[in-house]
Amino acid sequence: MITLRPSKRSEIDRFDQLDRQEHARGFVIQTGKRLHLKQFIDPRISYLTIENFSGEFCGYFILVLDENSRSVEFRRILIDHNRRGIGQIAIREMEKYCKSELNVKRIWLDVFQDNEIGVHIYEKMEYERFNKKSFEGKTLYLYEKAL
Repeated sequence: MITLRPSKRSEIDRFDQLDRQEHARGFVIQTGKRLHLKQFIDPRISYLTIENFSGEFCGYFILVLDENSRSVEFRRILIDHNRRGIGQIAIREMEKYCKSELNVKRIWLDVFQDNEIGVHIYEKMEYERFNKKSFEGKTLYLYEKAL
């Protein structure tokens, strides 16, 4: 069992540390603490902390509400490397949060083509690829899911 809650500003150092984990470096565009701080105060951006059943920090999400407020960009999920195995459960909880708290009808995301685990998980969780684009010489797949 995991829970999601709105993140606290005091957790930004932890988010920055997770971004720099070895398993994340190749797939996560490095945000850095300064950008996390700027994004944290943006009213369209939601940071959600992932906790396990005993309230221990496991990871975080970044969600960005689109201007029309009908869809949300699932910008990031990062799980502490010691807490592997909870990502899909966390994504299901995030989807519930998006539907009930953000009142959106669609979630979309991008994932690097060479992130085979990410691509597999999103497709397994019924996200559908709708486009692709290039970012710094790498291919990004764009996926969406109706809620």
